[in-house]
Amino acid sequence: MNTHWRGLIGLVLLCALSSRLWAGGSGLNVVVVVNQNSTNSVQLGNYYCEQRQVPPQNFLRASWTGGNVQWLRSDFQTVILNPLLSMLSARQLTNQIDYVLLCMDFPYRVTDTNGANSTTTALFSGFIPDGAAPGPGLPTSCSLPSASSNAYAGSEYLFRSMAPGSSKTNFLAVMLTSSNLAQAELVIDGGVASDGTFPTQTVYLIKS
Repeated sequence: MNTHWRGLIGLVLLCALSSRLWAGGSGLNVVVVVNQNSTNSVQLGNYYCEQRQVPPQNFLRASWTGGNVQWLRSDFQTVILNPLLSMLSARQLTNQIDYVLLCMDFPYRVTDTNGANSTTTALFSGFIPDGAAPGPGLPTSCSLPSASSNAYAGSEYLFRSMAPGSSKTNFLAVMLTSSNLAQAELVIDGGVASDGTFPTQTVYLIKS
């Protein structure tokens, strides 16, 4: 059998064995964070792990008894950020995790004396304090300057090699929540059902 045919057969076997390719990572690259004081949060986290094959070592139980709207920056660091970093180090996951999923019943806003951020922003780029007012009569703001750019967007590099902020421990973070547990689980079901599918109608990709 000549080299050409060997190469062709090898390619066919590779395609046959690769039934599903995960371009955007998998359950191995996700940490699921639940509030152990909330039954809904724990159930949602378990459901996500089942549907997305997230291993047990990627499951973090945090403890928060306050409300769901806002918390202090110190609370955010004590309840989520510091335990998350300690977990990744102890379980040797530092170079594996890109994504953090917060499962409902956590505050969505982090406040400090110098501004407010969303909780997911604080995980993505670190807490960004308010800057000077952009003009007379306008409030202080954490808005980015017009020349800002995102090195990760469109780069197709691993996120951890292009992470924003001053630390490589930043994460692509999302808070999965809804008015009730059933609705939140439907969000997961919709994502799972869309795996490997293509749009059935016209899609416009627009660059402004």
